[in-house]
Amino acid sequence: MEKRYSCSRLVSAGAVLAIWLPTFGMCDDYEVPAVLSASDTVLDLPLKTDTYEIHQDVPTDGFMAVFTITSPYGEFTASGPGMLVSRLNEIKALAALDIMQEDDRFAEAAESTAKETVSNLRQFIENPKETVQGVPDGVGRFFDRTSRTLKTGLQKIGDVREGRLHGVEENTAENLPGGTPAQNNPGVSLTESVARAGGDTAINILGFDKQRRRLAKELAVDPYSTNRILSEKLDELTWAAFAGGLGVNVLTSLVPGGFVLSTSSRLSDWVWDTAPGDLRVEIENALLSMGVGQSETDQLLRHSFYTLSMQAALTASMQALDGVEGRADVIPLVLSVASEGQARFLVQTIDMLAIYHAEREPLSELQVQGTILGMSQAGQPVIAAPVDYLSWTPLLDRFASSFGDQSAVAPLVFVDGQLSKRARDELTELGWNIEERTPLASRAYPVQ
Repeated sequence: MEKRYSCSRLVSAGAVLAIWLPTFGMCDDYEVPAVLSASDTVLDLPLKTDTYEIHQDVPTDGFMAVFTITSPYGEFTASGPGMLVSRLNEIKALAALDIMQEDDRFAEAAESTAKETVSNLRQFIENPKETVQGVPDGVGRFFDRTSRTLKTGLQKIGDVREGRLHGVEENTAENLPGGTPAQNNPGVSLTESVARAGGDTAINILGFDKQRRRLAKELAVDPYSTNRILSEKLDELTWAAFAGGLGVNVLTSLVPGGFVLSTSSRLSDWVWDTAPGDLRVEIENALLSMGVGQSETDQLLRHSFYTLSMQAALTASMQALDGVEGRADVIPLVLSVASEGQARFLVQTIDMLAIYHAEREPLSELQVQGTILGMSQAGQPVIAAPVDYLSWTPLLDRFASSFGDQSAVAPLVFVDGQLSKRARDELTELGWNIEERTPLASRAYPVQ
């Protein structure tokens, strides 16, 4: 029987320039992305508890699943590997923070001078340069370790106002999985955009940030989470406790037991235990040592879609790829993302490649072919796919077909979630080696 080829396989491999390049109007011989059932997909977590309910229908877009979660704190969505566990963790953390607020010790601390202190901190966030100039000479020593925060924070203001990052090629990563800015960054103010990647220098100096990070660690949540409700709640409790003289040990002792689902991270302690100014300096030094240029390093440190925890995760994974050629060459793609979802996709891609390099076999090189992939010592392309559910779409077809004449060794693809039967059959017929990892709800990445 004659084999039936999907239309886009007839396109020359040399014409394929990007991993998810659209092929609109070429062919209808593809899958419609599935709508999954939460009962069949979420295998190791209850769908309904006192604090949340996961909706039964889970739509996909060919790459990512979109879970919807209702809770007393509002409706949340989770898209991409690990995000369901992260969102449920955050909801449980919000419930724990509610209980903490009812404790008599917290109530007493909250009645003190929190309002005045918060006002002073807000003044610094909104006018960082003017506030720094007005700081008495005697506290200048505190700014040595946070000069990086001030520098990139002030640079970021200009970037956010202009809506772009200088020197980054536009649209380079626009076709990567992970959504659009409108989906991932709704209603974020200028101040929030400036502060989100690394915290606020005045708060770091005063010790507030240490207390907030300790509280986040006790709750096993990202201290730089982009979950606005959680972030504001962490601020509220920490400000009240900090201004009211409630020590960090007392504050964290108020966290009720049994409120944390899980935490899985090779670098969480680095993020939780290191002051933002210090962490940014360590990230900068590590990137420069890998051959990343100063300008690109500065752009990453003030990038509006990479939180500080994401920057740390990216840097730690790149460090784990020590000896692999091409690490610095992936940064232009990293800088070109157009949403938080795309940023998470690339951070998780590099993390998966680092795990492969450490646990399976050494990689020789990183390459950018639409996405970031590794090359084995034998010349096999190793493709990490941090996606939830992979369907056979024109985008996947074009990408898969592009390797037909480029590699003497069949590519290996790690899918961090699942493939449809059609996607598995098509990739197998192309000669690809495929490995699926774990059920969707089991994975927990260190970053939001």
